[in-house]
Amino acid sequence: MDPPAGTETSAPASRGLTRRRARLLRWAGAAFRSVTTVVALGLVALLAGLVVFLLRGAEPSIVRFGPGFLSGTAWDVPQGIFGALPPLEGTLITSGLALLLAVPIALGVALFASEMAPRWLRGPVGYVIDLGAAVPSVVYGFWAIVVLVPFLSGTIEPGVARLTGGVGPFAGPPRGTDLLAAGLILAIMIVPTIAALAREALRSVPRDLREAALGVGATRWEATRLAVLGPAAPGLVGAVILGFARAIGETIAVALVIGNEYQLPSSLFSRGVTIPSWIVNAFSESYGITLSSLYELAALLLVVSVAINLGARLLIGRWERRRGRGHRWRRGTSGLATGTTAPGSGAPRPWFAAVIAARARRLRRRRVVQALVLALVVGAVALAAWPLASVIGTAVANGGRAVVTPSFYTSEPPPPCGIGQAVCPVGGIGPEIQGTFIMVGLAAAVALPAGLLAGIYLAEYARRRVGTLMGLVVDVLLGVPTILIGVFVFSAFLTYDRLDDQSAFAGAAALAVLMLPIVAKSTELALRTVPETVREGALALGFPRHRVTLRVVLGSCRSALVTGLLLAIMRAAGETAAVLFTAGSSVYWATNLRTPIGAIAPFIYDALTVYTSSNYGVAAWGAALVLLLMMAAVTLAARLAVRRTDAQRGT
Repeated sequence: MDPPAGTETSAPASRGLTRRRARLLRWAGAAFRSVTTVVALGLVALLAGLVVFLLRGAEPSIVRFGPGFLSGTAWDVPQGIFGALPPLEGTLITSGLALLLAVPIALGVALFASEMAPRWLRGPVGYVIDLGAAVPSVVYGFWAIVVLVPFLSGTIEPGVARLTGGVGPFAGPPRGTDLLAAGLILAIMIVPTIAALAREALRSVPRDLREAALGVGATRWEATRLAVLGPAAPGLVGAVILGFARAIGETIAVALVIGNEYQLPSSLFSRGVTIPSWIVNAFSESYGITLSSLYELAALLLVVSVAINLGARLLIGRWERRRGRGHRWRRGTSGLATGTTAPGSGAPRPWFAAVIAARARRLRRRRVVQALVLALVVGAVALAAWPLASVIGTAVANGGRAVVTPSFYTSEPPPPCGIGQAVCPVGGIGPEIQGTFIMVGLAAAVALPAGLLAGIYLAEYARRRVGTLMGLVVDVLLGVPTILIGVFVFSAFLTYDRLDDQSAFAGAAALAVLMLPIVAKSTELALRTVPETVREGALALGFPRHRVTLRVVLGSCRSALVTGLLLAIMRAAGETAAVLFTAGSSVYWATNLRTPIGAIAPFIYDALTVYTSSNYGVAAWGAALVLLLMMAAVTLAARLAVRRTDAQRGT
């Protein structure tokens, strides 16, 4: 019997189709890997471009002043004499003071949230920590002007001056706007950052270490001190260093409370400047050698920021290597319960009998220490939560009336109140909301897919040395102060597109640069949480690597990815310094993306520094409350996404 027609050719045709499909899949995989590589290399180019632009702008100042710029104390525009020592000293003093005040409180909060709080309370405490870290700096600065500065000048500084006799670091008249105020607001801002990172470092310590300590009779504090703090120490130090980096790069909040006098500070009650605050105040009116000197200040700030981030990365790397070798505490616990009797006799050793005799006294002392530590960490939580509660309460009290008015979201800001004007319209922030959505939307359209691709390369394709280098680049970009991003993007547009140097496009570009490393890092971390067995199982079924990454790996950590994307968008929506440089400001509806445009965070800053009338104050507090509500919603959504991911892993 003859075979059916076409049977002879069906098998070769099927094999040919399979070969063509295999070639297509190999080509698609190679293309996908090439795209991720190019995007990741774009991050290197971005950092290189930032360095090149700063050095090019600073070149005239570097050539003219040389090393003397670092020790100069004058900023004399008519004479063309400039030095960096006052802002450099102000930056180090305020950041050091912030670190001194913030570290004990932040570590106490982290200990409570990770080790000592009841399980049902850890979630709310963590939410408060994350929300405090998400509050925009301009809102903290606005609150400091209204609440913190009067409290300092009227109560704290006079009391400290009386106690110390007004000498040493507390010499001079109480002002309220001085280095002490700047240090305090920085401390308030970095406490949530350090606490959140320290909490994660403590949680990463294996559970069996705690259980081993508790199993031999340790109290909760003793188990934490003996079994947790040692292994987590490098991570804790890294958290402190990253908090220090944020304090050094902070711009808007410090500029509002430090006094902005270019002088060497003689005490904490002296007015002064920091590098970021001086750049944001002087940049718009500078040109020539003055502008070049500001570029050199920016380059100096970048060097300090990079050094701090490199130190943090080295400490974290050391922590990971120690974790790989095993913990000293675990290796040294095998003989805790042995050796209590004399060999051969069975009689207790003398030292053991003494220990048993003193057991009741030691137990009481240990319980007292446990209660004291618990009281201290609860006090730290209360101290950390008070500024956030005060910010929210002040915003509700001053801007609540505006927020519940529908026209507040659709109207333009009003003209400033005239002198003696009895009734002043509040107006609205409609153009600012529009500008925020436009710039964040444009930035997200570029940064989110590019950041995802860069994160995929770092987690899935980068080899060890290349991955380490690329990870370092991402970490450096994460630590770059946002004011430097604003200077960089403004300079780039001024060089290549003068018509758009302050526009919606320039503002969106700055926000994209800000968001890109956040998305890349969060994507990398999310992908690394997926077990390797998931990838191996999908590859064993014959799926190509790029499809495994896109369909299996990304699907397994989608909640964590959504969290990272939401946090990047939230960070961009609350940015002030970079947007002030690149988008300018406007109180009118945007009809052209190539002109200056308004945004919520810069509007708050302008209400304090440009439009100082009372109706603008109400509108600014309303805008601050809108920002806070946005941050609270995004933070809650991010935490729910993380909880969903944890639940999926548990199942």
